[in-house]
Amino acid sequence: MDHAALLIVVLQLCGTNVEGKFVDSTVKLTEKVKLECIYPKKAMIMQTSWMKLNVTHKENIAVLHPIYDIHIEDKYNGRIYFENASREDKSLSFTKSTLEDVGLYFCSIVTYPDGIWEKVIEIIQTDAFEVSAKQTNPVFAKPGRNVALTCPHKIGDSVQQVMWERIKADQVDTIVLCNPSGKQSFGSDFKERTLVDCSDQANSMTVIQNITASDFATYRCVATGRNTTYVKTYTVAATWDHRWFIVYIAGGISAAVLLLVFPLIFCITTAYHKKKKRKRITEDLSKAVYSTQTLNTERREESSLEQAEEIYVNWKNVSHKPKERPLDFS
Repeated sequence: MDHAALLIVVLQLCGTNVEGKFVDSTVKLTEKVKLECIYPKKAMIMQTSWMKLNVTHKENIAVLHPIYDIHIEDKYNGRIYFENASREDKSLSFTKSTLEDVGLYFCSIVTYPDGIWEKVIEIIQTDAFEVSAKQTNPVFAKPGRNVALTCPHKIGDSVQQVMWERIKADQVDTIVLCNPSGKQSFGSDFKERTLVDCSDQANSMTVIQNITASDFATYRCVATGRNTTYVKTYTVAATWDHRWFIVYIAGGISAAVLLLVFPLIFCITTAYHKKKKRKRITEDLSKAVYSTQTLNTERREESSLEQAEEIYVNWKNVSHKPKERPLDFS
């Protein structure tokens, strides 16, 4: 038996019962689906396994091992990949998902010394994915701070459960679920950093600690009663920091100055080049005229010299001998 097969057998022996399993995240079926699985603690990761619920048992998809690398089952080979299989990030992505990929998925991470950490993700069809919110209440916070959200419903003693969720474009993450007895069930991504008071069913409150950029999203509280449901939503966004505000203002002023200076420089440069071009054309024309005048003058002078030489030659050929007188012998 090879190492990959041995690892799969070990994981099957460690598998948990899936009946009535708590779902940590719900993901909408799209062409390219990403199932996020990021270990939230600093324990040593010994092995990671991805499985899918197939009727009554878990179907193996892939195994990641720090020494034996990645093993992908033949059925999924070429259809899935791990974009960033770093120390904590074990997220699985589909190249082109189909309706056959709808179902429950399990990301199981064996750690030392914390043991097995598991996240359950469900892929559902698009028409079953509903995250619309008519009205949201804005909440501003800085990264690294805490955010407190309240759910002041009016269901009273008839409340059956209160659920807090984080909503993104194609994914809904369960933060915590409170039942009437006050029992708390946390989502795998929030268990280590969420405080909740489930004792007061009429005014549930949750506190998310040490928020990060991924926590800037929409949050929903759903309080369910016997005959009614109360929903309250919040939108958590990054707050303005006065230091960054000054930087943004300075940057805006600099950009405005540049927008004014660049056209001015362009106009001056264009005018300078046009003036230089006109001057060059004028000089060329002057040189051409001067050359023409000089050529005409030289031609006239040559013509005058030729006429003078002809007159001189003709003058020399004229005979000036004196007439002979007859001799007088008287």
